[in-house]
Amino acid sequence: MTIWQRIKTRLGLYERRFIHDPLRDVPELREVITDELQQRNGSDARNCQAVADALLFAVQYVAGSSVEGDIAEFGCMTGRTATVLSAAMASFRTNKVLHLFDSFEGLPATTNETDAASFHTREGTWRPGTCKGISPQVLRKRCEAFLKPEQVLIYEGWFSATIGKLPAGTKLGLLHVDCDLYQSTKDVLEYVFQQKMVTEGAILLFDDWNCNRASNSLGERKAWEEMVSKYRVVYSDLGSYGWASHKFIVHSYSMP
Repeated sequence: MTIWQRIKTRLGLYERRFIHDPLRDVPELREVITDELQQRNGSDARNCQAVADALLFAVQYVAGSSVEGDIAEFGCMTGRTATVLSAAMASFRTNKVLHLFDSFEGLPATTNETDAASFHTREGTWRPGTCKGISPQVLRKRCEAFLKPEQVLIYEGWFSATIGKLPAGTKLGLLHVDCDLYQSTKDVLEYVFQQKMVTEGAILLFDDWNCNRASNSLGERKAWEEMVSKYRVVYSDLGSYGWASHKFIVHSYSMP
């Protein structure tokens, strides 16, 4: 590369990151909590920003650390986090595909003792149909504001029925797990580990990690611990973000 080519490359990067950066279009990713974000999310505004920051840095990590695999989100609801992921992918110019899974009907009915014992289920916070958000059409429109149409794949239906529709040979380097319930989380994790889709260095972000009084016997915590035990997952604990969420990096795992 000639000196002039290097200068043009640097100027191009400068223009992309600081002038026309897609991240400027996402309220949660601005420098301070805006009036718009405060009005839209109320007292949860700071948590929304913390989650957005974590997802942004997760995309930057997989792009900058050469982590193989696409990006997947399980549970899209309002499309807020899918929008953050899309903008971050565009900002870092990754050609990875964004796989988006949601029932678009809210949460499913409880089918096992673990979820029946959930504090949120018993209180009615996680009853069937709650957490219903936007339509697949609206979700696609928001993501395609940043990404090419072929980069956005949407899977409509219950995770147990749609997770198997991932294209053969798919690898995943970033998984945002917003499944709430134990069974839903298990349906996702069991499949991606069994099919060896989770790549070396993949980052997993659990949105509801500290729900249910942060009990290790409920929800996403229990599903993760079962997978760690079953597939002998070697991982690094990256800690919490926001009030409810937690992230890990997977180094290796093996089949039972």
